[in-house]
Parts: sequence; structure tokens; C-alpha cells
Amino acid sequence: MSSWKLSTDSCPEFERSAAWQNALTRLCLPDCSFTQHDHDFRGNVSSINSPQGIEFSIITGSPMEIAGKCSELPYSFWLALLLEGDFSLKYKGMEYPARENSIIYAPTGLDMTLSVQSDFKILYMNVPKGLIHKRLLNLDTINVGYLPCESGLNNVFACMLGALSDNIECLESEALRPVEIALTEFLISNLIHQSGVLDFGSTAKIDQFKRICHLIDANLSDPDLSLNLVAVKNKVSARYIQKLFESSGTSFVSYVRSRRLERCRYELSHPEYQHLSVSDICFRWGFNDAGHFSRVFRSEFNTTPRNYRREHCAALQVG
Repeated sequence: MSSWKLSTDSCPEFERSAAWQNALTRLCLPDCSFTQHDHDFRGNVSSINSPQGIEFSIITGSPMEIAGKCSELPYSFWLALLLEGDFSLKYKGMEYPARENSIIYAPTGLDMTLSVQSDFKILYMNVPKGLIHKRLLNLDTINVGYLPCESGLNNVFACMLGALSDNIECLESEALRPVEIALTEFLISNLIHQSGVLDFGSTAKIDQFKRICHLIDANLSDPDLSLNLVAVKNKVSARYIQKLFESSGTSFVSYVRSRRLERCRYELSHPEYQHLSVSDICFRWGFNDAGHFSRVFRSEFNTTPRNYRREHCAALQVG
């Protein structure tokens, strides 16, 4: 299980500031400054990685300001549920709402400032680029954002994340699989509409595109899944679907392949599917050639399916 913790209380006073800065860097956050003497600062991080690499972290501490950017770190996407505290978020001279029980988000690498004027608690989530980039988002167009969570779907999602924050200390990585699925689907649905990241020209096209993707995801195990089949079921032309995918920066074939690979990768790493061979897993998710599957898996994840399974199983045994 990939998890780690830090408490400045366990550090000598003269090491607390450096230890905290190192923890923020590990979370893909820029440096911070303290609104009180360094030796008086208190901070805690409890972090765990999901099977697909989303890092969930509970961060608590005394007043501080996080400012700047982490451009040298791998590109990823973060969001934070503001659980307790008095927050202020600034980006490009503008101040954004940042109230308790709401969500803020942004890609890494943006020069921004999050100030906390009181003791605080945050559920911070860092999402690898691949989990949303291949799900139709042009990340270069996304800036800082804010999701009010007083009502509607945002409120439902915030409540789910709040329950996660209350129980994260007793969860293991594999238990986060349903949460990471819900998180990526929620992000994609929200960002497509709120950030205008797809150049479709109309909300109707966005909604239709989402329906097409849901249909594909529901039929990934069918080896006969094809562009023409999806076009017929959606009562549109194959060329129309191709244009939708082109607007998202990918293609129908690439989308189907990446989604199948993600399903295979999950089952290769999950103890529940250890009784299945690599070939069994590849065929059950629509690949019809084991050699082709091995090649595209290696191209995508820089390792073979067998090595990926072996390494992950070894990591589980160590954990």
C-alpha cells in the first residue's frame, strides 16, 4: 500500500519548516510562508494513493500561505475540499471564493496563492494527468476554479469526500477504487461544462459526446465494438463522432484503446483477479490478440502486463 504521513510535532523545532516544505513539494504544492514563528507552526499530512495513482491527503495545520508554482514537477491536476478554516484564494490578481465545505481546483504549475488565516483542515487530491487527459480534456485551457457545494451534485460529491476524509486513516488503497472512479467522472463532467475545455460550440454537443463516451465505456468488453456500431446506436454519422473526438484532442480508436487498457491495468493489479491469466484479462476487455495487447500496454505504461502484475503483487506483499 502506498501511503505516508508527516507530523511536525515529531520533528525538532529547527527542522519543522524544512520538513513541512518537503511535504508540500511531495504533494506538488509550492513553498509556504507562516503567519507565526516557524517553530510555533504545526502541520500534519496523512496521504494514501488509490490503485490508479490518485493521491488523497488530509492536511491540517496552523495559519500559513502557500504561494507560487511547481512548474518543475510532473503535470497533474489537483482539487481540494476545504473542510475547516478561513481561506482566501488569489490568481492573476483576482480573488476567488474559498469557503468551508466547497471545492477549489487547478492544474499544477499555476502561480497562485492560497492563504489560511486560521487553523485548517483540507482534503487534498492530486490526479495524474493521464486519468483526465485521455478522458477528453485539453488541460492547457484549465485555470483555477471553484465549485460551490451548497446544493445539487456538487453537494452530493462534497458529502462523499467529507465522509472519505473522516475515514481515510482506516482505509487501504484498494478500498479507494470506487472513490477514484466517482472522482474522475465528476471532474470530467464538471470541467467540460464549467471550463469550456472542449470546442464543441454548444452544450447539446457536449451532452451528446458524454452519452457516446458512456456508451463506449459500457461496452468495452465487446470485441465487436466499433465506430459504426456506436454511430448507429446514437443515430448519428460515424464522421460526426470522429469530429467530436477530434475536438477533444483524441480519436475514437485511441479513446477505446486507452479505456480498455485502464480496465486491464486495474485487474492486473487487483488481488480479486489473480486467478485470471494475462490473456484472460486482455480478452475479457475486448482485445482479440494477446501479442497486440502486450505491445500497446507496454507502449502506454512502459512495462509489460506480466511485469506490471508481478511488481504490483510484490508491492502488495510488502505492504
